[in-house]
Amino acid sequence: MKMEEFMEEGIKLSQDDEQRRRSKKRSDLVSKKLGELLLQGYKMLNSTCEKCECILMQKKNEPYYCVGCQDSEIKSFDIEMNSTLTTSKEKQIVSENLNNLPSNFQKKIENKVNHQNENENETVNVIKDKINWATQQLKNSNILRYDIELLDYIKKCSETISAMNNVIN
Repeated sequence: MKMEEFMEEGIKLSQDDEQRRRSKKRSDLVSKKLGELLLQGYKMLNSTCEKCECILMQKKNEPYYCVGCQDSEIKSFDIEMNSTLTTSKEKQIVSENLNNLPSNFQKKIENKVNHQNENENETVNVIKDKINWATQQLKNSNILRYDIELLDYIKKCSETISAMNNVIN
């Protein structure tokens, strides 16, 4: 086996290990959330979400709830993990190949990175708008349960912004 093939195989195995670790961490987080919902009076249904195949939950007289699609902590985790993976891949590719590219390709890459940063900033602004909305709702609310849900929503939005800022920087 050539050295290049050996190195490529090692990188592939390392990426597979990382993917398994991320998948296990997400699965553990989903299990934890399902347990929390059971303790809050939700029942586990005998059906799964069509989008993510997570077990559906339901509280009496409330709509179905999918932890995998609707839980803000799971969404934050997914955003953070996907952004980190993409960023590390891009950094590896750029660091290895940028100096070998013709200047017109270097310019295209710089434009793509700038466009990606603009999209990430727009996403952060949308999340900030959601925080402002939730804050206004909180000011006008007199229902404790709703207040708690709003506070949790604000917290999760803030954590998402923080995670995105860590990836951007």
